[in-house]
Amino acid sequence: MSHQNKDPEWSGFIRRLFQEAEPYLSVRGDMAHTRVSHDYALILIRQEGGNERIVEPAVILHDVGWSRLDPQEISLAFGVLAEGEEADRLNRIHELEGASIAGQVLQALDYDPLLIEKITSIIRTHDSGLDIRFQEEGLVKDADKLWRSSKIGFWEEAERQDLDPKELYRFLNARYKEWFFTSTAVTLAGEDLEERAKEIDANRQGVKLKTK
Repeated sequence: MSHQNKDPEWSGFIRRLFQEAEPYLSVRGDMAHTRVSHDYALILIRQEGGNERIVEPAVILHDVGWSRLDPQEISLAFGVLAEGEEADRLNRIHELEGASIAGQVLQALDYDPLLIEKITSIIRTHDSGLDIRFQEEGLVKDADKLWRSSKIGFWEEAERQDLDPKELYRFLNARYKEWFFTSTAVTLAGEDLEERAKEIDANRQGVKLKTK
């Protein structure tokens, strides 16, 4: 997907931000998730409005906090089906640590302090917060969750969480409409899940699927 903002300076900044985020995201293997979520964020900004200088950095940096947890802890809090007090506790750690890391990264890049405050406030509750305080927060949350129904995201999560694709599909299809803050995200998720259903049926019939 081409970058939405045609300003070459901004496009260069986004590339630099992905580079800065990569060491943190590699701990849990989240770069694919982040890039897919970023692509969705661009669609949401185009359809819903919002400030890309808040949304894009927040999406790129939202999961860097997983780097502060060890692999065993990550496994306890991993995936759409994770639940319980321990999963919630570890999830909060990744949110709070992620906000701290994001602030440090953006400050080192001389980013606008007022925008940093907005971005870190989004990251601090991007999973645990049930409500949104401003539009950009909703866009980030929606872009993050759209990974679940995306082609790459659905099949990757089914594999690394050892889930039956049909079970994962049923779970997502039953709940996705209550997860999103924008009508665009609801529409995108619904369309994605229709495609996942076709892929599951094709897979059942022995048709080889391309996941990328």
